[in-house]
Amino acid sequence: MTNSAKRFILAAVLTAGMVLFTGCGRAISNDYESVRASLEQVNPMVTEQTSPIRQKAFATNLCIPEDTAAGKAGGLSVKDAGLFDLKRKNTIYGAGLTQKVYPASTTKLMTALVAVKHGNPQQRIWISERAAYPGADAQRLVLDPGDSMTLEQAINYLLVFSANDVAIAIAENIGGSYDKFVDMMNEEAHALGATGTHFTNPHGLHDDDHYTTPYDLYLILNAAVKYDLIREILPKSSYNTTFTGEDGSSKSIAVKATDAYLTGEVDPPDGITVIGGKTGTTELAGHCLVIYSENEKKQHFISVLMKTESLDELYDGMNSLLSQIPN
Repeated sequence: MTNSAKRFILAAVLTAGMVLFTGCGRAISNDYESVRASLEQVNPMVTEQTSPIRQKAFATNLCIPEDTAAGKAGGLSVKDAGLFDLKRKNTIYGAGLTQKVYPASTTKLMTALVAVKHGNPQQRIWISERAAYPGADAQRLVLDPGDSMTLEQAINYLLVFSANDVAIAIAENIGGSYDKFVDMMNEEAHALGATGTHFTNPHGLHDDDHYTTPYDLYLILNAAVKYDLIREILPKSSYNTTFTGEDGSSKSIAVKATDAYLTGEVDPPDGITVIGGKTGTTELAGHCLVIYSENEKKQHFISVLMKTESLDELYDGMNSLLSQIPN
């Protein structure tokens, strides 16, 4: 193949990638295979001048969404699940990685990511009427309209306790409006290559048009743990802080983590440390869990398990995934 032909092919691939990521006004589509195919068409022997461009392409520094479940040793058969080696950029296990699932409160990983990226940890987050009353069955702190706290405090409550009232308050304060923040969440998902994801809210309460994939949740957590504040919050088994009430008084609410690994109710396999992650549960989403962990060599992994029927099945399945981590 001539150099001219190689340059033509590379230009076509890069143009296709740009169309995929910008979207050109189209709805987000689940198009992982065409992205991977485009990458594989790029000739690795092109000139040094084009190499840096290739290094920034989708999946170059990420695990590929490969279905590895067939014939997996040890009889591991969990579905809608994945285990990703962040050091080697390797998908250790994958089953239904690009299948549509409802994220429930794992949504809050994206809420935290967008908030940290666009906000200041010390800025004030004010509780509106809408935030104070997110729904009778919603997990919440029971805040009053006019209460306020720092963004750092709010993200702690968001990730440790999965507070829906705080999720709404973060959205309204960081986005300028609830709807604008949701747009920011979708823009961030698109930028990460999470092409099978669409958000309609910052908390994860069910909406038929609010969905993701196990692979996209890996992408989101992988991006989130690059921020110091999120990494500091993820391991917390509980949280208590003092914030300001609507009348200027001091208020304090102590909460316990929703993750049974962090509270000591469930132990991971020997040699594995669960650093933290995010739980999620709704009737249609089932029980969900996204975990950031490390082995004895301090190498990091992300594991995702969605749509289980019970908490026992969730943690048994997650331990099956974690047991595949090499030490």
